[in-house]
Parts: sequence; structure tokens; C-alpha cells
Amino acid sequence: MGARGIYIIMAFTASVAVAYFWGGYLKNSGDAMSALIDVFAILAGVLVAVISIVGDPSMLLPGNWRVAYVHAEDMQNRIANFSHLFFVYIMSLLLLLVSMVLKDARAENVESVFIVMTFFSTFGILLSIPLPYSLMAVQKERMKEEIKARRARGGNAVE
Repeated sequence: MGARGIYIIMAFTASVAVAYFWGGYLKNSGDAMSALIDVFAILAGVLVAVISIVGDPSMLLPGNWRVAYVHAEDMQNRIANFSHLFFVYIMSLLLLLVSMVLKDARAENVESVFIVMTFFSTFGILLSIPLPYSLMAVQKERMKEEIKARRARGGNAVE
């Protein structure tokens, strides 16, 4: 198991702990739930843009078909990971909305909804922390390949 897998397990464990010990506190704070809705709506929008950019076929590395095929598989795996994160965002938003409706309706015995909502919200935020670094790695790889391609073309000339 790699560092990414360990991080996901740690984020999952931390999210379970936060939900278990502090899940009920969000029930009393409509402002915090509204803020979380704003955060996850923005994160989901940004993630859709990232998926669109990363998945653009014109972004495949230059070279023969094998290079493109291997790079395409890697990009598809990254898009799948981003899609899983998007699912967590949508679940968070859905549960936040349900929680707000239940709170406004003064429903009773709904603590479990707030606990599950706290889990997904915490998990989504924790999984988002390494996202910029993942995107930087994609960009760094593309820059490195572009430099390599220019060297192969005899890139000593000034353009």
C-alpha cells in the first residue's frame, strides 16, 4: 500500500472519529452548515473544471501511440479518483441539505443524519487537502515531457 492509500485510511479513520465525537454539534449551527454547503459547492465546481482539463485528449504527452496509451491510462485513473472525490462532495451537499430541512422541520431522533453528514463533510475536506499537489504533479510531468521533446527536436534555437 502506498502513501496515498495510507492517507485515505487515515482520513477515513479521522472522519469516523470526528463524526462520532462531534457529529451532533452541527445540528445547532445553521451558519456552519450553510458555510459547508458553500465550500462543497465551490469544491465540486472546481473539481469538474479539473476533470475537464485533465481529461482533455490534447493534453496527452507527445510521442508514439504507446506513450499516448500509457499516459491515457494514467489520466483515466486520475479522473476516476477525482470522480470518487466528486461523489463525496455530492453526498456531503445532499446530506447538508437534508440536515438543514430536518433541523428547520424540528424533526426528532435524527442525530444519525448529522453524524453521517459530519463524516462525509470531514472526509471530503481531508481528501481535498492533497488535491493541489496531485494537480502540480500532473503539470510537472507535462512540463518535463515538453522540455524532453524540445531537446529531442534540437531546442537550442531561440523561438
